[in-house]
Amino acid sequence: MRTRPELLLLQKTMVVVEGVARSLDPKLDMWMVSEPVVREWMERHLGPAGRIEDAAQGAAGFLASMPGLMTRGAVLVEQLDAITRDGLILAPETVAAIGQAEARRSRWMAVALWLIAALLAWMVWLLLH
Repeated sequence: MRTRPELLLLQKTMVVVEGVARSLDPKLDMWMVSEPVVREWMERHLGPAGRIEDAAQGAAGFLASMPGLMTRGAVLVEQLDAITRDGLILAPETVAAIGQAEARRSRWMAVALWLIAALLAWMVWLLLH
C-alpha cells in the first residue's frame, strides 16, 4: 500500500502530539479530536478542490514555459528544413558506432539461429530414436 509522504509526516506528528496530550489528559483521544482538522486538510489537498488547484498550477507553469517551447520549436523546424534541403550529415564516429551496433546485433542473431537449428535437430533426433 502506498502512502503519501505528507500523510506519513502528519501521522508521525500526531503520534508525538498524542503522547504529549496523554501526559496532560490520559483520557484524551487524539484521533477523535483531530478528525475534523484532518478531514478538512484531506478534502482541501486530496479532494476535487486540491486537484483543480494542482491542475491550475500545472497549466500556469506550462503557459509560463510556452515562449521557450516556441523558440525551441522554431529552431527545430529550421534544423529539419536544413536537413531536408541539404541532407543529413553524420559524423564518422556516429557511422562507426552504428556499424558496430549492427554487427553486434547480426552476431547475436546468427548465434540464436544456430542454437534454434541445433535444438530442432536434437529434437528430431530424439523423435527418430
